[in-house]
Amino acid sequence: MWNNLFEGLRRRMTCIYAGIFGLLILLIVFAAYTFIWWNILQHEKDDLVDQIYHEAEEWVDGGEEPCSAVSVREGSMLAYFVTPDGKTVILDQLGQGKIREGLFKHRDYWPSKLDTARMLNNRIFDEKGNAHRYLAAVAPVLNGGRVEGHLYMFKDMEFYYRAAFTTLFKLLCVAALLFALACYFGYWLAGRNIQPIGKMYARQMQFTADASHEMRTPLAVMALATEGLKEDEESQYSDFAKESIEMLCHETQRMSRLTENLMELARGDEGSLPELRTEVDMSTLCKRVGAQLALLAEQKGIALRAQVDDNLQLLGDEAALNRLLIILLDNAIKYSLTNTAIDFIATKSKNNLLLVVRDQGCGISDEDKEKVFDRFYRVDKARSRSQGGLGLGLSLAKTIVLQHHGEIKVLDNKPRGTIMQVLLSLNKD
Repeated sequence: MWNNLFEGLRRRMTCIYAGIFGLLILLIVFAAYTFIWWNILQHEKDDLVDQIYHEAEEWVDGGEEPCSAVSVREGSMLAYFVTPDGKTVILDQLGQGKIREGLFKHRDYWPSKLDTARMLNNRIFDEKGNAHRYLAAVAPVLNGGRVEGHLYMFKDMEFYYRAAFTTLFKLLCVAALLFALACYFGYWLAGRNIQPIGKMYARQMQFTADASHEMRTPLAVMALATEGLKEDEESQYSDFAKESIEMLCHETQRMSRLTENLMELARGDEGSLPELRTEVDMSTLCKRVGAQLALLAEQKGIALRAQVDDNLQLLGDEAALNRLLIILLDNAIKYSLTNTAIDFIATKSKNNLLLVVRDQGCGISDEDKEKVFDRFYRVDKARSRSQGGLGLGLSLAKTIVLQHHGEIKVLDNKPRGTIMQVLLSLNKD
């Protein structure tokens, strides 16, 4: 079981490491992509402004138009030459059709400041459905130091955008591969990090098992000795001696129970609990345990009401399940008030066996609900000790439930008390 515990921790650490590595990889990929694309776009902007000046000189010197007829027809390079006030068109090389309409539709996005360039926000589609994304630039046309007009030029950047998205896709594929490697590395790193903890836990678990085993014989001897002292009618003990012997008997029994519980928990931690091969008649087992604990409850003035369905069959360890039921019912009896009732329900819920123990005791706070399954934890320490509680019962109960691949929950019983709910799978596969 402890291997499963640390495997779960290892997986959680792997997710954390992989998340950190993945985030770093994405940041690097998008930072590199943004930097490269920004440099390409800046270069194209500067290049288009320089081209305007070059075409303007040729226009002034020889009247050569800025764009060829082929580039205008294909929409790859367009030009628009107007007077400085923008009211008179000197040269119009925007072509015809949808591209021309699209450019004028986005006239407000044309650069307004001279010697600058900007991308038009939207794509423009021609008659064939081909997409064009234009970079627009404007610069003055000088003739002998006099500004003759403003020349706008438009360069189709769709090819660059497609190449950029293709590059981004390839980068993301590389990032996915790196992320897979990061997950593997994170899993390896998590294993390295928790290895010392696992060794410490294994040593602690081994110590608990060894100590519990070594304590059994001396405790058994002590129990026999104290019982012998109690039954020795020939000796004349003082009242103090009798009380001391009674106290020794009680504490010896308590230590014996503690030792047995620790051994059970150690076996559960080692994963050496018996295989679940026996078919258990849970209806008979629940009725028998309920009848036994009803006598104990009656001594405290508590009514134990059992509602057990028939034909409840479960693959499991009968001794462990018997102990589970005793722990749940015994806890409910210990912490219930006099003249109250405990409801014990065993029924089928879909493909699960549902066990419910509902008491009318003092209840458990939300904070304590997360800790009641911890070893040696007691909700009411003073009362638990007076009742003979060891703080191991629910921890052992959880171990048994997990052994049977089930789950155990602590719920509130309105208006007062606690509900212990256990779900165990009835599947025989």
